[in-house]
Amino acid sequence: MRVDLIQTALKLSRPVMTGRGAIARRDGVLVRIAAGGLTGWGEAMPLPGWPGADLSATRIALERWAAEPNPEELPGERFAHGAVELALLDLEARRAGKTQAQVLAGEAAPAGSVEINALVSDAPAAAAAMAAGFRTVKLKVGASDLESDVALVASVRRAIGADARLRLDANGAWTAGQAAESLGRLEQYDIEHVEEPVAGIESLAQLAPLSPIPLAVDESLGSVDTRIPESISVVVLKPMALGGPRTAYAAARRWIARGRKVVVTNFFDAAVGQHAALSVAAALPGPPQAHGAITPDLYAQDIAELPLLAGGRCVLPYQSPAPTGFGLEG
Repeated sequence: MRVDLIQTALKLSRPVMTGRGAIARRDGVLVRIAAGGLTGWGEAMPLPGWPGADLSATRIALERWAAEPNPEELPGERFAHGAVELALLDLEARRAGKTQAQVLAGEAAPAGSVEINALVSDAPAAAAAMAAGFRTVKLKVGASDLESDVALVASVRRAIGADARLRLDANGAWTAGQAAESLGRLEQYDIEHVEEPVAGIESLAQLAPLSPIPLAVDESLGSVDTRIPESISVVVLKPMALGGPRTAYAAARRWIARGRKVVVTNFFDAAVGQHAALSVAAALPGPPQAHGAITPDLYAQDIAELPLLAGGRCVLPYQSPAPTGFGLEG
């Protein structure tokens, strides 16, 4: 088994404004594992200022594992663990002539396509998403004052009409008092759920019973072993930030069995990580959900091709994408 680590650097097509600040560039490490004439790919892309280790710590964990690679003992740091776990899953899928989703699902048949929500920034983008066939849109809030957020949400609701689903994500930007006021003001716009109106699992648990809108836990989910209080009804799952596709898939099955709605999304991942998120979403049991696994045109140029997305649905490719060379720094 040969392991190579390749630095990546990608610029977003346009900065994404979040409650934690703007995201304009993503740096990471690709993990390439070669064995038996086949190659599996994984990626690690921690996000500065967000929960989890920084890229330097992740790379150190990957370098230590790559020096003596053991498929039975993966790195402890969760982004490094996720990258290696994905590369090994990809290698297994290629060896078996299956998709990653088929390997994850085992004896069950994964979905052939997955409904995707569109990440939008304003009313024109939301209208364009509707025209392209999306039926669910996700909007970031919390980066501006409440009046601006309310006006933005109102304009997006008008743009998508009454029948489309609207999700909000505050990325933990509000205090408990601000969140209570914001949720009360935003209820009128028929919001499906709000991700992370406050930061921290305990704060979310205290706010959820009082909220007129269902709340979702996202980055406050520090690990797949975090206990989620019953008052939080939605779990937003980022496989590459929680230890990898196998780890996330097993946790998602547990949460679904306990009555939670699980929405799989990406962590502003590159194509390799986005495909892994799509694979987890396709393999999940239970009622179909609109997921955020794939974000088309997120990067000015990605490291690999993304799967086909049409009419608000993403068709699973037979094989995972292999990096083409762009964005690879060495």
